[in-house]
Amino acid sequence: MVKLNEEVAQALMKCHAELLSVEVPGSDQRLVLVEQSTFDTAMVAVKLQQNVELIREGIADLEAGKVLPLDKAMEQIRRELRFQPRQAT
Repeated sequence: MVKLNEEVAQALMKCHAELLSVEVPGSDQRLVLVEQSTFDTAMVAVKLQQNVELIREGIADLEAGKVLPLDKAMEQIRRELRFQPRQAT
């Protein structure tokens, strides 16, 4: 965690939970400061949108016939993960 300097801290207090844009000295980068709860909510929404898109892709694959029988799919997963079954003793 980085402590804010007094100028940034005062600007943040004055913005009343609105977004605060700050410039990185010596570069053309701008950063936006938001409350942690706002950031967390945004990340949950992004993850949800990503999951919805993956589900849509899966449905499209299913409808296009891009499927494997379960035993073939499990075999492929084991191969990709280099899973070695335990030897019976």
